[in-house]
Amino acid sequence: MKDRAMQGLYLLALEGIAETNADPNSYGFRPERFTADAITQCFQVLGRKCSPRWVLEGDIKGCFDHISHEWMLKQVPVDKTVL
Repeated sequence: MKDRAMQGLYLLALEGIAETNADPNSYGFRPERFTADAITQCFQVLGRKCSPRWVLEGDIKGCFDHISHEWMLKQVPVDKTVL
């Protein structure tokens, strides 16, 4: 129970920091962002005269299994002793 409570506290503390540094056009697994938001962004960008000709959509299998933890630790300020 204590571990879960600490995870929740760290989520509350770090989520705001991560959200201010995150890509504004990233919609996957983000709080208060929905599929409709991504669709709206695509519609707006692709409706311009100089819009991209191609759209790349992908699902990278195992991406989060292989992401660089060192990079993440450098990008998001966190108390490393807790990790």
